Amino acid sequence: MTVFRTVSLKVVRLLAVLLVVSALCFLSLNLLPGDPAQIILGEAGSPEAVAALRLELGLDQPLVERFFSWLGGALHGDLGQSYASGQAVSDIIAQRAPITIELIVISQLIALAAAIPTAIAAAARRGSAVDRGLSLGVFSVLSTPNFVVGFILIWIFAVKLGLYPANGYIPVSAGFGQHLGSMLLPSLSLAAAPFALYQRVLRADLVETYGQEFMQVARAKGVSPVRMAVRHAIRPSLLGLTTQVGVTVGVLIGSDVIVESLFGLPGLGAELAHAVSGRDYVEVQGLVLVVATAFVLVNALVDIVYGVIDPRLRARSASREAAPQRVAS
Repeated sequence: MTVFRTVSLKVVRLLAVLLVVSALCFLSLNLLPGDPAQIILGEAGSPEAVAALRLELGLDQPLVERFFSWLGGALHGDLGQSYASGQAVSDIIAQRAPITIELIVISQLIALAAAIPTAIAAAARRGSAVDRGLSLGVFSVLSTPNFVVGFILIWIFAVKLGLYPANGYIPVSAGFGQHLGSMLLPSLSLAAAPFALYQRVLRADLVETYGQEFMQVARAKGVSPVRMAVRHAIRPSLLGLTTQVGVTVGVLIGSDVIVESLFGLPGLGAELAHAVSGRDYVEVQGLVLVVATAFVLVNALVDIVYGVIDPRLRARSASREAAPQRVAS
């Protein structure tokens, strides 16, 4: 019963957060100065055309009524139609989202694959030349913008070596190898900053874990460094990394516009930039809602992963939820 109550409360909180996010997404565009219809049509728009567009967008209705009408449509998958292309916003998102998701997944796998072993090596040899060298390299990567990393990768692997295309998206239907080649350089570019963040966060947590008594006991028993890292040190040190991954993935869903534009990938980030520049009010509203909702859901998933990594957190959370009930009884 306690577990069911805890899960129910988390679901209610998640729905409440999503409702607030939806309201903020709607209000952030509807309360901006100026007439959205006039902004879309520009100064050349006649009063008749502006009035017709206001009627088409429902801007003649009260704000609260417009919000619930828009929210009801969003709950049924109807985010309106793009004014520029006439295409349903939900269809645009369905076409673009898989590219962005694939880019983020590949980049995060690359970042984690590089961050975890380097963090272990640095923490296990804290203060050594290895640790200092890795720290220097990580801070260099962290201070380099991802578009600069992208230009360097293009210059080396596309211009000089000719191994991968400089830009453009190749679908899987054209060949998996070519498709992966078109995704590799942008994924590496997007992975650079997260790798540096993950390495620093995990190294700091590992250093703290290596100082714990149970690690000293394992060392005294002659446990090998590799076994100590894999079997004893990693799991207790993953909470900070998990938090950072959740925040980073949530942010990247809507902020990878520079990488997507640089490499010519038709993802959500590039589409959002295109909609903003084209003053496509309806599409911007739908894209912002999807990006914000994805951020909330990713962080909710991180909360679930916490309990998997450390069951003590799950038990502690359940006891906190049960405490008010015990007091009331």
